[in-house]
Amino acid sequence: MDLLHSSRTRRARSVMALSCVAILPIGVACAPPGSGTAASAPAESVQVSTELGTDPIELTLYDGAGLKKIDDALIAAFTAGHPNVSITARYDPDDVQAVNAPRVLASDDPPDIARIIALPGAVANNQLTALDPWAEAYGWNDMPEGQLAMYRVDANGVRGTGTQYTMASGFTMTGFYYNKELASRIGIVEPPSTIDEFERALAAAKDAGMIPIMAGNKTGQVTFAIQMMLNTYLGRDALNDWVFNVPGATLDTPTGVDAASIVADWAAKGYFPDDTTGTDGTTAAGRFAAGEGLFFASGNWDAATLQAKLGDNVGFALPPTRDGSVLAMSDPVSNFAIPSGSNDKNAAAAFLDFLSSAEGRQVAVDAGFAPSGDGVVPATEPGTLASEIQEAFSTLVEADGQVQFVQNATNGMTGTWLPQTQMLVAGRTTPADVLDAVQSSYEQDLLR
Repeated sequence: MDLLHSSRTRRARSVMALSCVAILPIGVACAPPGSGTAASAPAESVQVSTELGTDPIELTLYDGAGLKKIDDALIAAFTAGHPNVSITARYDPDDVQAVNAPRVLASDDPPDIARIIALPGAVANNQLTALDPWAEAYGWNDMPEGQLAMYRVDANGVRGTGTQYTMASGFTMTGFYYNKELASRIGIVEPPSTIDEFERALAAAKDAGMIPIMAGNKTGQVTFAIQMMLNTYLGRDALNDWVFNVPGATLDTPTGVDAASIVADWAAKGYFPDDTTGTDGTTAAGRFAAGEGLFFASGNWDAATLQAKLGDNVGFALPPTRDGSVLAMSDPVSNFAIPSGSNDKNAAAAFLDFLSSAEGRQVAVDAGFAPSGDGVVPATEPGTLASEIQEAFSTLVEADGQVQFVQNATNGMTGTWLPQTQMLVAGRTTPADVLDAVQSSYEQDLLR
């Protein structure tokens, strides 16, 4: 049981049963000062409370279709504990949800809970509710600082600090899956934790006729490897600042070039499949599951498939770093917000609070993701890949080592990283030119 969260919630509820913490103005208060990008919502107030009463409450939730399984499970668990609340979910296809979201939020009947990808834009357009009063009521400010940074936007539209607008349903996490049988053939008993150890393993795998790193770079999986090196060379804060669009943030430094050069060297040595650029991520996962490749850089979303195919022969390790420190890319599964036009913000906030409860965390883990918040590691079957991944995530959260994905820095970043990474693996560009192109695109996207 998540004792920290439970005691925090009990304290909040005991206070709230006596009085309201705040009156939250809606509309202008939901946008950064001077944004001036959209008409303000009607000026009205919400009496913040953690008590939902017994009268029927109807909420709507909006997300991408690929997350229906976890959302449906969260809704079922939440409404079981709040029988007067019903939540109707609406899903758009994953590849258009981000595009449709601004229109959905601006509609005459917006959802009460919605997944937000372009957070600064939604805040600037007065489309989201500031959550700070509920954060105080529920004790969200006690959550890991690295997670809270993902939920906040300041008055200038920069993420990482400022007002809280979202809460994660759970988290993805990246690392290296490894084939235990192939590892044992070249004398590897424990997965490497440093870059030096990792490179020795890659060289040994190549000498033994194995594919050292399985990767589907048709869909940009080599970008994971590049960011793993950027994380440890530039540091967590520099990477997060860049993704959060902090003024002056850049990856295009001599140290950044050194990091990208490591992956370029791996490509030159043949550590990736010869056909990596013609192979997508799904196919690469299937090939790794069939026994091709010593390592596979991916995330917890592939765990169930790999466990089913490889059984006890697959393991998971956090990315290697220069000094054995703990850093890994980890983003919200759904970064849920309460739209300004929500009909019942208190009930919607109660759902957001549920996400980091012991029960909500268990739902996320059962769906194959890492849990929101912190506390006791949710139950998994001992000795399974899922158990190994959850222990790794607990280590990551304890180290405050969650790093944002570089592809999410701007709406155009995925389209920039993909061809640059493909050309780097093919030897048709240099690490310096890759980071120059990425930084130039980044600044153009941000109109800087």
